[in-house]
Amino acid sequence: MAEAVVSLASEATKSATSLLRTRISAMKELPEDISDIKHEHESMLSFLQIAERLKEKDEITKTFIKQTRDLAFNIEDIIDEFTCKLGEEQGGVLPKIVKRCRNITTWCRLSKRLNKIKIKLQNNKKERRERYDMSRMENEARPLIVASGSKSPAELPHFVEEDDIVGIDEYRDLLLRWLKDEDEQQRQPMIISVLGMGGLGKTTLVTHVYNIIKASFDACAWVAVSQSYETDDLLRKILKEFCREDREKREAPNNIDTMDYRSLVETIRTYLQCKKYVLILDDVWSTDVLGKIKYALLNSNCKSRIVLTTRIRNVALLANENRMFELKPLEADHSWDLFCKNAFWKSANKICSPPLEQCAKKIVERCGGLPLAIVSIARLLSFRVQTGSEWEKVYKDLEWYLTNNVLEHHKKVHNILKLSLDNLPHYLRNCFLYCSSFPEDYQIESGRLIRLWVAEGFIEENRGITMEEVAEDYLNELVHRCLLQVVRRDEVGRVQKCRMHDIIRVLALSESKELSFCIVYEHSRTILRGSKARRLSILSNISNYSTEDKSHLRSVLVFNNSMSYDLLKSVLRSSTFLRVLELQGALIEKLPSEICNLFNLHYLGLRETKIKELPRSIGKLRNLQILDTGVSAIEKLPKEITELQKLRHLILPGNLGKNINAIAGIWRLKGLQTLEYIEATTEIVRNVEALTELRTFSIKGVRTNHCADLWNSITKMNHLNYLDVSSVRGQELQQLGILRLPLRIQRLYLRGELDKTSLLELATSFGSLINLTRLTLTYAKLDEDTFPYLQALPALMFLELWGAYNGIKLHFQATSFPKLKEFLIYDAPKPSQVEIERGAMASLNTLRLVRCPELKELPHGIEYLTTLQYLYIIYPAEELVELLLGGGEGDHNNDWRTRVCHIPNFIIWFDRDGNGKLVKERIQ
Repeated sequence: MAEAVVSLASEATKSATSLLRTRISAMKELPEDISDIKHEHESMLSFLQIAERLKEKDEITKTFIKQTRDLAFNIEDIIDEFTCKLGEEQGGVLPKIVKRCRNITTWCRLSKRLNKIKIKLQNNKKERRERYDMSRMENEARPLIVASGSKSPAELPHFVEEDDIVGIDEYRDLLLRWLKDEDEQQRQPMIISVLGMGGLGKTTLVTHVYNIIKASFDACAWVAVSQSYETDDLLRKILKEFCREDREKREAPNNIDTMDYRSLVETIRTYLQCKKYVLILDDVWSTDVLGKIKYALLNSNCKSRIVLTTRIRNVALLANENRMFELKPLEADHSWDLFCKNAFWKSANKICSPPLEQCAKKIVERCGGLPLAIVSIARLLSFRVQTGSEWEKVYKDLEWYLTNNVLEHHKKVHNILKLSLDNLPHYLRNCFLYCSSFPEDYQIESGRLIRLWVAEGFIEENRGITMEEVAEDYLNELVHRCLLQVVRRDEVGRVQKCRMHDIIRVLALSESKELSFCIVYEHSRTILRGSKARRLSILSNISNYSTEDKSHLRSVLVFNNSMSYDLLKSVLRSSTFLRVLELQGALIEKLPSEICNLFNLHYLGLRETKIKELPRSIGKLRNLQILDTGVSAIEKLPKEITELQKLRHLILPGNLGKNINAIAGIWRLKGLQTLEYIEATTEIVRNVEALTELRTFSIKGVRTNHCADLWNSITKMNHLNYLDVSSVRGQELQQLGILRLPLRIQRLYLRGELDKTSLLELATSFGSLINLTRLTLTYAKLDEDTFPYLQALPALMFLELWGAYNGIKLHFQATSFPKLKEFLIYDAPKPSQVEIERGAMASLNTLRLVRCPELKELPHGIEYLTTLQYLYIIYPAEELVELLLGGGEGDHNNDWRTRVCHIPNFIIWFDRDGNGKLVKERIQ
């Protein structure tokens, strides 16, 4: 009996030993197998990049492409899990061999999965080789793009959408007349509607007119409605937009996001009381929209205007009688004009050369007068080699799309856009599809989008240029191709906000779903179960999220404020290989502990959340590149932040300051390109000199004794283009002579009193700052002696002085500020005279004089500012109000009217009754 037991034990030991040897062997071979399969994965991706752009795909080819894509995803899953488990073996107190043995079951499971995939790979590789001629496919699918390279700021103005305003002069003039018309019999705000199918340019037209007319109204707002609107959200948008456009810049209520319907209606009514407003409601799909928001709007000033754009005739009929028009397709000559402006944007005359003209006219004719289609195909051609043979290829492709699909009128735009999509080079394709994960009509902030692209791995390293700079080039190219629309640009033409046209978004969503690129959860009918999409975009409350394994997910983006703690916890538990987690605006107050198991996380977005602190275990996120906590409730940061050696962008909440010692050692993150809202300490100002890769640096709480060390550190940041320094109130920024601003600096914000003596030393370098376009000074105490130093800045376009001028006279010398477009002086209690010499501020567009109580007359020499379009005087002296509104007929009165007659928009805001409430008057 005993012998039998011993024998059984011996057999068991041998079996266990054999199994252990097998597992150890698998563990040893796995890294080499992973390395081999990575090469095959790259080959599969190359095949997919080409195959997915083919327009003609039979069912067998489509099936094979899908099988190849699924196989590539499975390989990616194995590589990511292997990388994640390997990362777990780094650091900690346990020996590496112990940790490796602890993962031995995982290694065996991965090895088995890998062996199964190898078998499938052999068949896939063989079929690719036998059935698909890669060189032929590549020739058929290649877009023949002209080398793009990095776009310089000088090229950016070519992208301005003003060129899209073609053939609609009649509509523009009619809309302007209706907006200006003051009907004596009108008792409520006039409703105007613009009707037309998608792609005809309704939004382009109305936005163009809105920008012309809005200065003549007391309040203005432009809001996209879309199909899936909710009444409360629409009212929030309207209120926020009115406040954003408020020229008095009064603070918006800080609880807008939590207001209920009744509060929103009352707040908007109060805001609009006695105001003449214009409200644009873009892309209205339902006749009940006005009915649901009318109580906030319709009982206001009868001179107000509401403009609707819509594709639905019944919606357009909501307009007042004879206040509706329908946009029609462009006439042939206007179609040709629009095409040439976009196809030949690089040439000065924008004229089609004779060898291309015959083919070009056939292409334009096939667009059927639809502006979106014309612009899209023209931009596509602008990237093609400009020869007749290449343009004929485009025409043949266009013919194929239009004859092999249903030719309803609205389908024509879709098919032409499909051609543009299929001609996208692979490096732009993912970037384009990614934009469809944002909600319809969403205004996408460019910096955020660029950081997301980088975190997703869409951007390749490029010698001598950062991935963010490459991504900005990609963004410009998508804008140029009319696949993204610009909402706002900065002073040098860089895109600040963009959005995707809803027609283009529908196309991108369809493509995205087919490629398992992203699933967008927009309503309760969206099916998540069984989807293998790599990304999940949540636009509404999820009611059917299952706890099944979602290891295929690489990104989760949340665009509504209903993400609960429990739902987030469930998402994180089932999606352990996330690269991107974007929670901007979510109302969650705490991060689940599972967040720190996301070894592969590259992007963590907590902006505008209620989260108050980060877990100490955040140091485990060794691959984190972007941490955005801006405008969040976070009050302290754990010291483990300094372990995140791959961090490129760290954006802190502006209110952080109570626990400043928690980020001592931040200078060890030497790859940082962005560091915003850090609190100054003696240790920090000395050591941030190590952050030589910084492009954006914002520091607050600076004291006089910090200055020398801080200026020394900043001088070593050679790549810096954005600098914001805020002192403690009452503390002077001294020893400025030590500061040598980097030559790349574009935006400079100095918030604090400036030492007059050392400012002169700093000013000696101003002439070399050829990239500095925006300067904001707060509490600087400039005067007649120091203000002239600023006039040496050669490229300055925006100058703001907030409580920063203490002189009696403000003098602009001839030839000073040659490129200045906007000048603001706010809260200047002493200046009684502004003198402008002929030739000064030769490019000025906007002049704002706010709270200058001693300024009792208009600036001398204002007649020399021939480019001035907007003059705003807010809280003026009583004497100046009397001069401007007195209505006298004397020589003095005629004199000032003559001097400002060239300024189309001259507006003053003043306290008429002494009750602190501003009244607006337009000076004719």
